[in-house]
Amino acid sequence: MERDEGKEYRTYQMDVKKGHRLFSYFEELCANGNNLYNLTNFYIRQVYTALKSDKPLQPLQREVLETIYQNIDKMNEKKTMAYYKKLRRLKGKGNQKELKLFTLPTKEKAFVGYNFLDALFKTIKQKDYYSLPGQINQQVIKNVVQNWDSFFKSLNGYKENPQKYKGRPNIPRYLPKGSQKEVVLSNQICQLKSEKYLRFPKTKGKLNIGKLANVSGKFQQVRIIPKYNTFTVEVIFFTGKKIEINPKKKRILSIDLGVENIATLVSNVEMTPILFKGGKIKSINRWYNKLKSYYYAALRNGRSSKEGQRYSKRLSRLDSKRHNQIKDFFHKVSFNIVKVAKEHRIDTIIIGKNMDWKQKVALGSKNNQNFVQIPHAMLVSMIRYKANTEGIAVIETEESYTSQASFLDEDPIPTYKSGEESDDIFSGKRISRGMYRSKKGILINADVNGSANILRKVVPKAFANGIAVVCTQPLAVNVH
Repeated sequence: MERDEGKEYRTYQMDVKKGHRLFSYFEELCANGNNLYNLTNFYIRQVYTALKSDKPLQPLQREVLETIYQNIDKMNEKKTMAYYKKLRRLKGKGNQKELKLFTLPTKEKAFVGYNFLDALFKTIKQKDYYSLPGQINQQVIKNVVQNWDSFFKSLNGYKENPQKYKGRPNIPRYLPKGSQKEVVLSNQICQLKSEKYLRFPKTKGKLNIGKLANVSGKFQQVRIIPKYNTFTVEVIFFTGKKIEINPKKKRILSIDLGVENIATLVSNVEMTPILFKGGKIKSINRWYNKLKSYYYAALRNGRSSKEGQRYSKRLSRLDSKRHNQIKDFFHKVSFNIVKVAKEHRIDTIIIGKNMDWKQKVALGSKNNQNFVQIPHAMLVSMIRYKANTEGIAVIETEESYTSQASFLDEDPIPTYKSGEESDDIFSGKRISRGMYRSKKGILINADVNGSANILRKVVPKAFANGIAVVCTQPLAVNVH
């Protein structure tokens, strides 16, 4: 499920593997998209670095600037013709914007944007630009420009407050040579035919999407995403206006994410705490790490650090299988979490998740690997869209000190600040991996304690009606 500017979309996925009649078409499309992305980035980088530096121009910088100088008059000529053609077509029926011609980039305005580059590539008949169908090439250019806009925004933020960043933002990089770039096709160039087939530009091949053609909603666009030597085709439908879901914070479910227990559920209603065990995903990662180490060692055997390949089809298949297994597991876990929420008429789900927790985790080398290799963000995303579909609000909150504070003793829970350590002395402590002891010596599951504190941190008075249920023995659930 995707939401954007008050609109709601639903995304469906299907894989196209080698041997499919459209595989080579997608391969060429994404490869050309990669080339155009790098070319666009090349032009922006050369102009920007040439004009922002006081050093003598490098050959590539000079070449790009000369191309612009030689073609800007033609670009403006075409723009003027298009402007007056549109003016004649409108015949005074609409308010036509004032004609603004392109100007040469300067040191003060060294960034060349989408309209400028699109006009330049059309004027010079750039082969990478014309290797892609119309709109797709424009979308790729817009993608590069958006990345540069994000860079400038981050750079301004860094200058104002460097502490918020891990380092000075770098200008957008090139994509790996020979790789493939995700491409987006709108419903204007990729059409739904006979209520069953997707018809793509510049090919007679069609993609049978079967039952997806009958889903409720208006077909919007298709994304072709290269992934593990296959292509994931995402078909996106507009399902209606976005329904605002306001968190009522009355019947609340909190979730503490982890490793041994992938998700620990605690509520302020009559519900036994639930532990969704993480053994399945740990088993997947153990199997993956063992085989990856073996295959990689065989691939690199006898080669120096600067020679030979570092990736193979076998490694790609291994990555793909692990991704699909984890995705399947998370779908089942998120489905069951939302099912529990519906059964207990929950109106708000609170999920504890800290910024940079993967980078700063310190659980020991073995536990670090387990924790970092679990894509918790994927699980959070699945819980969110499934819960929102049922009208349940989802809140993400930072969870600093929730595992250290004692829920039973109602310890204050401070918020972590970078570079600072809390002076608070907590009443209880964790006495083993899965057990927390309160000030009065009452034992409670450590993850249940953490999850209850996550809830209490967002809604301090959530347990005004009692905490007896939280203290009960949690129910352990294994999802297969």
